[in-house]
Amino acid sequence: MSRALHSKAPPALPDRPVSFDTLYEEHAEDVYVWALRYAAGRSGWAEDVTHDVFLKAWEHRAWLREEDVRGWLFRVTQNVAFSALRRERTFRQRIADILSPVQPAQTEFTPETALVRREAVRSATATLDRLPGQERVVMALKILDDLSQREIAQLLSLSEGYVSKLINRAQGRLSAWGWKVDDGSP
Repeated sequence: MSRALHSKAPPALPDRPVSFDTLYEEHAEDVYVWALRYAAGRSGWAEDVTHDVFLKAWEHRAWLREEDVRGWLFRVTQNVAFSALRRERTFRQRIADILSPVQPAQTEFTPETALVRREAVRSATATLDRLPGQERVVMALKILDDLSQREIAQLLSLSEGYVSKLINRAQGRLSAWGWKVDDGSP
């Protein structure tokens, strides 16, 4: 007997894809709850993940089918949440590496050093948030996005001289607040 006689054909997909409005109404709460599990109590973060999941659902709406949509939404929620957490971790790591508090370096990894590093990242983030708007944006573009002064000037439609002035002011403020700014210059 041939194998074709014993194999089951995959079930045929329905002719009509699921309505996006129906998809959202029926599954938005589930997606939010799934995202909240990864959010460590941050409802705004879970809302952002939920938003991103439904953007992906919109992009793929033509082939989503009611029979498999719940599992698909769960997998997408998980992937989006993991990606957001990785970005967050990378962002915190960059801040910690770039804005290092003026203190002796710690070489041994212990729970205490991890706590100190976490607090330093939290403090660095809060310090960046204290900068005036334009200075904060320019410093973020410079130290977090590795843009040159020329690139920042073009992006923000400012002169290079003004960008330089904003960077110097921000570095002065950060130094006055006890932070050493390493912008990667030799």
